[in-house]
Amino acid sequence: MAGMSASEFMLHKKPMLLLDTLVDIGSDYAVCQWQVQADDAFVSKGLGVPSYIGIEYMAQCVAVHAGACERVHGYPPPMGMLLGTRHFKVSEPYLKVGQTYQTHCEELIRGADGVAAFTCNITFEGQVIVNTRLSVWQLTRGAKFNE
Repeated sequence: MAGMSASEFMLHKKPMLLLDTLVDIGSDYAVCQWQVQADDAFVSKGLGVPSYIGIEYMAQCVAVHAGACERVHGYPPPMGMLLGTRHFKVSEPYLKVGQTYQTHCEELIRGADGVAAFTCNITFEGQVIVNTRLSVWQLTRGAKFNE
């Protein structure tokens, strides 16, 4: 699955689809990559994407991981939701247009109710510039979501 478009594993569509490619995947982690474009959602002209939007990039990496894990079993991408973040740290205020970034997520714990915690980061040229811990919820296989 490495090298495939991130869109293959998520329910997100443009303009909210922020990631480009699944770089690496394992049973408890994923690595995704993207290049910031001038017309991307959330770009502040002349500055780039504010680093706090990195929370969404990292959450989408978690979604790619969930979708890839479901695909292995023949299922479509699951519905999920970002619940919160803890220990958010940033060393660069903006993700710059034209630069390529990677985000890494690694599952720490998962409950039977679909709630999980992931440690996540964003790197540029191998240096961590954003990191946090995300809490997420994923609709468990076979469950129905009441709208």
